[in-house]
Amino acid sequence: MMSVGQLERRIIIISVVFAMTLFGLAALAVNLYHVGLPTCLTDIKPFQKGELIAHSPTHYELHYVARMWKFEPEDVTVPAGSTVDIYLSTRDVTHGLILLGTDLNLMAVPGAVNYARVKFDQPRVYQLLCHEFCGTGHDRMAANLRVVAPAAFRAQPSEPTAPKTAPKPVDSVSQLLDAKDCLTCHSIDGQESIGPTLKGIYGRKEKMADGSTITADDAYLREAIVDPDAKIVNGFDGVMPKPELTKKEVDEIIEYLKTLK
Repeated sequence: MMSVGQLERRIIIISVVFAMTLFGLAALAVNLYHVGLPTCLTDIKPFQKGELIAHSPTHYELHYVARMWKFEPEDVTVPAGSTVDIYLSTRDVTHGLILLGTDLNLMAVPGAVNYARVKFDQPRVYQLLCHEFCGTGHDRMAANLRVVAPAAFRAQPSEPTAPKTAPKPVDSVSQLLDAKDCLTCHSIDGQESIGPTLKGIYGRKEKMADGSTITADDAYLREAIVDPDAKIVNGFDGVMPKPELTKKEVDEIIEYLKTLK
């Protein structure tokens, strides 16, 4: 029969072997797949802007900002052989980031920044996907990270060129709302959705989460569009992202909302 002391020693040995195995697998992943261990950085303020920062021809810092329902920046190009420090923030709810073809897997958590380092050896187009359900537009949340040959990277123009064809004009405000994903959460026919219906919203009295009541006039609608978190309608979550709209587009949307009787 095994004594208590022998049992304790066996448990300790098994625990040490298990821990060493985990460290070994982690080291293998870093060296074999060139992906650093994910880290949550609590001493860095979440980023509000997505961007690629070049520290040297082979070292880059990439800030990804996740929001419903896109990653910023949506298309990034780096040269093969470069090491990229990837930082991930969110501007609204929890999102996920998985880089297909690598072991990179990060969570975008409100109030925090998550980090991992990846080395890209060969030219390839990698796709980023959100793997944490974040709403009705979750399935469209994707981005591209392009790794190109160093010569091709150096040949890129330093300034972005104008598009060869002009973007298609917005035929109506309803198409603008659809293009900005507004109709993903708000209906225009009175049906219930994630957010309040837009049908009959102009002039309607809305009860706020703080107990107050507000009439949906021009001033309220403008604030609700530009700064959605300023006042939250009772019964709904404050998860609406700030849309990228010009003043003219906001004016057009307000006039359109007046017609939805």
